[in-house]
Amino acid sequence: MTVYQDLRDLANYKSMAPSWWRSQLFFYLAGRGLDSPAVGGVCTFKYTAEYAEKYQFWDKCPMVYVIGESSEHFWGANVHYLPPQARVSGFSPSPPPVTLHKYLRSNVISPYYSIENSEWADIGLIPSEEFVTTINGRNIPVPTSAVLKKL
Repeated sequence: MTVYQDLRDLANYKSMAPSWWRSQLFFYLAGRGLDSPAVGGVCTFKYTAEYAEKYQFWDKCPMVYVIGESSEHFWGANVHYLPPQARVSGFSPSPPPVTLHKYLRSNVISPYYSIENSEWADIGLIPSEEFVTTINGRNIPVPTSAVLKKL
């Protein structure tokens, strides 16, 4: 079984809040923590944007197919910028442009949790994204549906 299937079973196939899915996902992946993301791999992590107020919205819990890296940054496809059923298409060296983002290593505030290749087909169905907009230093939640309509 996959992570998604295990969590769906844990939820008893009921609708659960995104915060429940996020906490369960990070708990489930706790043993897969990495010091650094691997190019060509997928990881999820907790993040705080350096210039948050410059963005219309940003994701506090990205799930990224890593395309490249430097000593201070890494970049890749955050599949949360795609509808859940289409997220598997972001796990590719040539992802949809809307998913491409650069991340400062210094702003990652958790371990990098590795997502195995065998999980890619349905891991994007887990609503682990946490979109926010930052106004006067405060993070205000933005529903995923609103983000996807603006892309």
